[in-house]
This record gives sequence, structure tokens and C-alpha cells, in this order.
Amino acid sequence: MGGRETDVVLLDENGIRSDGRKVNETRKVTIKVGVLKNADGSAYIEFGGNKILAGVFGPRDVHPKHMSNPDTGILRVRYHMEPFSVSERKNPAPSRREIEISKVLKEALEPAVILEKFPRTAIDVYLEVLQADGGTRCAALDAGISCISGCRNSNERYGMFMCCRKSCGCFNS
Repeated sequence: MGGRETDVVLLDENGIRSDGRKVNETRKVTIKVGVLKNADGSAYIEFGGNKILAGVFGPRDVHPKHMSNPDTGILRVRYHMEPFSVSERKNPAPSRREIEISKVLKEALEPAVILEKFPRTAIDVYLEVLQADGGTRCAALDAGISCISGCRNSNERYGMFMCCRKSCGCFNS
């Protein structure tokens, strides 16, 4: 009803996914923080077959100046899939999907940064998808929060809430 016929098999007869995982197994996740020396914070994440590089820069002056807010800083997030990240080369220009995902990720990351500490400045987060294998939005969010929380002096600088890392099991305390 409303669906379409497809030959895609999600599970084989033994209940194994096409990538070899059982139904109750999660994707393998690897996170490395501090991978870019010129960024204020950075992270590289492998989330299943996804590979994402993230960097945070700032706070820095807003250009053009009329975009600045005298009461708070602004968070700018750019999610971008590299042309080689998928099997068929994609156009390097930002797609409508990438623009929408950038907006969604910005809204998800904003509560993790106390922007009121940085009036008239901008904090830029760049999320570069190097290899896509489904679930890039979630993997990019994990990369973004990892690069912000792994930032040099993140607590003093961004007011990062440590509960973000605590809730994902990064700390045992």
C-alpha cells in the first residue's frame, strides 16, 4: 500500500544483516579527538562504514559585522558530503539535503555551547563526510559533539555540559 517493490534484502534467512551484523548488534564506533592541529577542537569518527572529520573554530569575530548579536554568540554548522563519499560522485556544491542537515545539526548542538559567554562572536563547526554508509546525520552529530567536547579548554571556552559525554558512556564516574 503506497510502497514499491524492491529486491533489497535487509536480513537473510538466519537474521543477519547485509553488513554481517545480527539484528541486536550495533555498528562499530571509533572516535579520535584532537586530530587537526589548526582547529580549536577536532574529531574523526568511524561509525560503521561512515567516516567523518569534524573541526570547531572560534570564538572569532563575525563577518559581516551586521550578523553579530550583541547579547550572544552564534553557532554556525556546515555539514558537507565530499564528492567521493558515495559510490556515484556527487556534485560538490551544497545540496538542499546538506543545507537542511546543517540546520538540524546546528539546532542539536546549540544547547551544548553556552553562547551567552561569547557575545558578538561566532563558533564554526565543520562536519565533513569522507565516506557515507547510511546514518551520516547521526554520525555527524556524534563527531560534532566530540570535537566540541574535545576542544582545548572546552569547559572554560565553550561551557560544554559534561552530561553530554556522560550520557553517551564516555565517562565512568
